[in-house]
Amino acid sequence: MLPEADDPVILDEVKTAIGTTIREGFGYSHSLCHGDLGNLDLLLEAGRKLQDPELSAKTMDIAGAILASIEANGWLCGASLGVEVPGLMTGLAGIGYELLRLAEPERVPSVLVLDPPPFSKG
Repeated sequence: MLPEADDPVILDEVKTAIGTTIREGFGYSHSLCHGDLGNLDLLLEAGRKLQDPELSAKTMDIAGAILASIEANGWLCGASLGVEVPGLMTGLAGIGYELLRLAEPERVPSVLVLDPPPFSKG
């Protein structure tokens, strides 16, 4: 929304959200809905939209830590009692989707901001 709301107060709120997410938004589950990968999507989008190479590098550092967590602990879905579920928002589908998005953010849209798929020219 930044292009439509060119307001320094909103930009300050975005920066506060980014800082809070970096400090407090990781280490609970890997889910897209309310876990590490959903929070990471916020940082990925913010780095791209703000054209902030430092934030983009931090995002990839956190992604590496999440991948290390997956390797060490397995998939941590966002369902209660540590149950592994197949769904998009709290389960394996969302984890896999966001990992694809991290690899190819120009080709894989963010489902959290309802981005449409990119169109290729014939």
